[in-house]
Amino acid sequence: MDSAERLRVRTEGIRYRILGCAGGENPRSQLPSFLVNDRLLVDAGATTARLSLGEQLGIDTVLLTHIHLDHVKDLAFLADNIFGLRSIPLQVCSIASVLKQFQEHLFNDILWPDFTRIPTAEAPTVQLRALPEGQPTVLGTCHVTPIRVNHLVDCVAFFIEQGGRTVLHVGDTGPTDAVWERARHVPDLRAVIVEATFPNRLQELADASGHLTPASLDGELQKLGRPVPLFVYHLKPQFAKEIEEELRALRDLAPNVLEAGKTYWF
Repeated sequence: MDSAERLRVRTEGIRYRILGCAGGENPRSQLPSFLVNDRLLVDAGATTARLSLGEQLGIDTVLLTHIHLDHVKDLAFLADNIFGLRSIPLQVCSIASVLKQFQEHLFNDILWPDFTRIPTAEAPTVQLRALPEGQPTVLGTCHVTPIRVNHLVDCVAFFIEQGGRTVLHVGDTGPTDAVWERARHVPDLRAVIVEATFPNRLQELADASGHLTPASLDGELQKLGRPVPLFVYHLKPQFAKEIEEELRALRDLAPNVLEAGKTYWF
């Protein structure tokens, strides 16, 4: 690939800035939050502490995979930070059941103010937008398609497509089927971003909590049935070294562990 082609790929590709990608939080580990092309945020576990106010104001859309706290907590602070500074509401998007749970349990005027009605219901800070399951929706420069996966609460994976390139971003999940069935038929699938939360010795805990280990991830990727670059996240920090060793043993998959603070181009 010559320098001109590299520049074209960097201009046209899907840019993923990793704000956080761990399965737990400590000073060296940040919770899942991914900034796509500067305007689209996937989950909001580590957003407001990682982005300047100007960068926060530049976000137009947030995709929620599910409402567990490690994936949504910074939406509370993001809404608070941008309040009164945007003329157009921030769109928070997912399937209808995820948004219903989000409003019932976070923006409910009990745990946090309901920014879907502040300053007014007619001109709110945040606007919830339900996406049709299994159908693409245009969000900015991307087409986004949600597919349900298997977790303790309603949860989705997102196919994010731009310019013929597609990234599959899988939310928290245990063994599942529909997303891999669809992925088998997606042309130019540039990356699969998926979790591996626990080490193999905690397989029973992973199954009970709707998560994957390296061993069960291996089984899931066999369902895909095609070689696609694999990027793994959501490792529990206390088990991260053990999980990484087990991932490296999956030689046929050649997984990459995402790193917070890095930017990836797909």
